[in-house]
Amino acid sequence: MDTTTGRPGARRGRPRRDEVEARRAAILDAAITQLAEHGFAGTTIEGVAAAAGATKRTIYSHFTDKPGLFLAAVERLHRHEQEGLHAGADLEGVATRIVRTLHGDDAVTLHRLVIAESRQLPQLAADFYERGPARSVAVLATLLAAEHPDLDAVPERAEELYTLLLGEPHRRRLLGLEAAPSAALARAHARRSIRTVLGRAAAPPA
Repeated sequence: MDTTTGRPGARRGRPRRDEVEARRAAILDAAITQLAEHGFAGTTIEGVAAAAGATKRTIYSHFTDKPGLFLAAVERLHRHEQEGLHAGADLEGVATRIVRTLHGDDAVTLHRLVIAESRQLPQLAADFYERGPARSVAVLATLLAAEHPDLDAVPERAEELYTLLLGEPHRRRLLGLEAAPSAALARAHARRSIRTVLGRAAAPPA
């Protein structure tokens, strides 16, 4: 019997896009939980599949392997920045999202793991940087150039801004010394960081 129509002999159609996205999200959520509990080496595709209520075949078809699963989780964290850019978000809004996301529990878990594994898995570390921080910096550079067309050295300013958006609060998050920021604290952090970068840019050379 078809589980969609209830008619004997009918075949279930292909899953809708929202169903596929929901299944993908559940797998990534399970993967992050497993990584937090067992580390990269101790996390297995079998364990993620069991936690997500999925099959190993589904995970392999979506993500290829464990590094692919890890990097998909990284990309999901940074997707909102590109979405915000295309939706016309301003610099402060995107910077605030970066603070809230990268100081959040999922991002901190993945950041800790990639630091721990960087010597053994240098390609994973390189891919993490390209699909995470480098994309954030590129989005910030686009917004800085759009909102401040007279700003010089935009790529360098964007890197500086990204560094400030993490800052010492992020280090304390990595060490487990501080809770994730509220929306208000994240916006205040973003505003301070932007003011610092633009203030330095406006200062006359020594």
